[in-house]
Amino acid sequence: MKASGFAHEAAYSVFEALRPVRDQALDRLALATYSLDLVAIAALILSLSKVGEQELEAGPLSFVDALEAIAPRIDVVHQKDRLRTTERHFGVLHMLDRRLHAIQPPRGASYHPKLALARYVGPGTRVTWKLWIGSRNLTGGHDREAGLLLVGRGEAGRGTLLPEIAEMAAGLLAPVLWVGAHFAELAALRWQGPSDAKLRGVQWRRAGEDKPFTTSFPRAELTVAISPFVDDDGCRAFDGSGEGRLLTTELSARGLSAANSVPILIAGHPLINSPMPVDPPAPTIGRETIELPDPPGLHAKLLLRQRGARARLWIGSANLTGRGMNGPNAEVLAELDVPVSVANELIGFVDRHPAIEVGTVDTIEVALRAAARALDNAAETVLEARFTLWSDEKGLHLGTDDLLDTFLADHHLSAWLFTRPDQVVKWPAGTQAVLLVPGGVPLKLETVLVCFEAARLAGDCPPRCWAQVVMFPGHDPDARDQAATAAYIGLSGASAWLRAQLEGIVPTEPTTWTGARRWVGSEHAGAVESLPLTLEEVLAAWARNPSQFEARALGLGATLAALGDELGKTAEQGSDVEAIARWQEVERFWDVIRKAVGANDDT
Repeated sequence: MKASGFAHEAAYSVFEALRPVRDQALDRLALATYSLDLVAIAALILSLSKVGEQELEAGPLSFVDALEAIAPRIDVVHQKDRLRTTERHFGVLHMLDRRLHAIQPPRGASYHPKLALARYVGPGTRVTWKLWIGSRNLTGGHDREAGLLLVGRGEAGRGTLLPEIAEMAAGLLAPVLWVGAHFAELAALRWQGPSDAKLRGVQWRRAGEDKPFTTSFPRAELTVAISPFVDDDGCRAFDGSGEGRLLTTELSARGLSAANSVPILIAGHPLINSPMPVDPPAPTIGRETIELPDPPGLHAKLLLRQRGARARLWIGSANLTGRGMNGPNAEVLAELDVPVSVANELIGFVDRHPAIEVGTVDTIEVALRAAARALDNAAETVLEARFTLWSDEKGLHLGTDDLLDTFLADHHLSAWLFTRPDQVVKWPAGTQAVLLVPGGVPLKLETVLVCFEAARLAGDCPPRCWAQVVMFPGHDPDARDQAATAAYIGLSGASAWLRAQLEGIVPTEPTTWTGARRWVGSEHAGAVESLPLTLEEVLAAWARNPSQFEARALGLGATLAALGDELGKTAEQGSDVEAIARWQEVERFWDVIRKAVGANDDT
C-alpha cells in the first residue's frame, strides 16, 4: 500500500490491474457494478487485448479482434435500471448486449457491489485469480475512488485462506454460471493483498438482506470515515470511538441531524452521470505537459479505526448509510490491518478538506431529492413489467404483458431501441404495445437493448433514463454480430483487416475505434494507413508457420461473406465504384489464399 494515493497523487487503473502478466492468459472475468456505461466495457475489453495500453485510442480493427478474443470471456452484472443510454453506438456497442446480466433488487434495496473477479491460466497449467473490491462503477468520471486488489493461488504457502470469497462470488455474481462452477477452486485459494497489510476477511450481503457489517475494533481511539453519501443511521459507526472525523459531500452533510457531533469535512460531490470520454482532448501546445486536474468529486468508501500503532481499514462499496452498512443493499467490504503510515496518510488526506457546520437545510434541494426518490420508486412499475420485442411487416414492436396506466397517471414514459436513438416513441395510456421502429431495423443494428425515459408530470426533478435487456424471440445474436462486424469493418477496411488476421499482426491504424483521427500529443499518434494486401508477404507468413496460419484463416469466411452482403446492400443505395473495386480485390485475394492453403468451403 506504499502508493495509497492519500499522501501522493498516485493513481492505479483497475483495468491495468486486471491485465494478464507475461505468460498468462485471461480465462474468465466477471464484474459487479451498480451503474454501467458500455463505453467503459469497450475500454476494458481493449485494455485486456493485444493493444493493451492503447485502450480507447485503439483502432476499429483492433477492436474487432478484441471483440472476438476477449469479449466472450467477460460477464458484467449490474442493477437493471442503471445501464446508461447513449447518443452514439458507433455501430459496435450493441454487440456487448450478450455480456450483460441485469439484477432487479427488491423494492427499497439496491444492487450496489463493485468488484472484479478474474481467472488466469499460465505459465503452463498454473491458475491465478485476482479479486478487486472498491468503490468504482464501470462508468465515466474522474472522482476520487478507492479499491483493493487481491491475488489468489491454490498452492500452499503464503496467503490467507478465505472461503467466504467463494460464497461472496457465488452470491453476488449468481447470473454468471462459470463462477459457481469454480466454487471449490475459489474456496481453496490463498489470497494475498498489499505486502505491508494483513488481510482479515471479506464481508458481503445480497440485495434484500438485513445483515449489518461488523466493523468493531475494541477501544478505538479514532474513527475516520470517507463516504459521499451518509445518513444518521450510518453515522452510528462512530459510536464508542474516542474521536471521529467524517469526510463527505456538502449535500449529504446537510441531511444529517444537528445531534451529530462528529466533525464533518467537505469534498466535491461525485459526477454521478458523467459519460466515458471518447472524443480527442483539446490539442496540447508544443511539447508542454498538461497536468491532470485533481479529482472533481469524492466517491471512495472507507472506514478506518485506530488505536495507538494499530489501524484497521474497511474498504469497498458501502456508503456510510443505514442501507449500506446494515442492509438491504447488496454490498461488499474487505477488512485489513494497515501500517500506521497508511493510516496517517488517510487521516492527513481527510484533514486537508474544509469543515462544515451541520444544521442549515436547503429546502429546495430537499424537495428535489424527495421528487427524485419518488420517481425512482414509481419507475419500479416499469422495471417490473415484462417487455418483449417482435417484428412484422409494419416494423419492430415493443409490448408488455400489463398496462402501465398506474405509472402513466403521473408520469411520461418514452422508449427507443438502443441503436435507433433518433426514433423515440411516447408510451400512450391504455395500450400494451408501441411501434418502436417503423419498417424495422437491419440485422446489423438488431439488439435486445431498449432505452426508456421516465419523467414526472410535475416536472420537479430531472427525468430518469436507462437501457435494459428485453426478450426478443427469434433474434439471432451470432448472425447480428457477423453483420455488425462487417458493417463496422467496412469495405474500406476489409483488406487491412484480412491481412492483419492472416499474418497475426496488430494493424497500424490512423483512427480510434470510434473513427476519430488520432490526436496530436497522443503517444500513439503518427500511425499510418495499413499496408495494402500483398500476396507474397501473406504467403510468406503461411510458410513460416503453416498450422498457425491455417488456424487464423479458419472462420474468416463467415465475416467475408457478411462483408459481401454489406456490399450488396450499399450497392443498392448507390455504392461508389472504388468500394466495389476494393471488394473485388479482397475476393480475388481470398480465393487465392483458400486455394493455396487448401481451406475448406466452411472457413
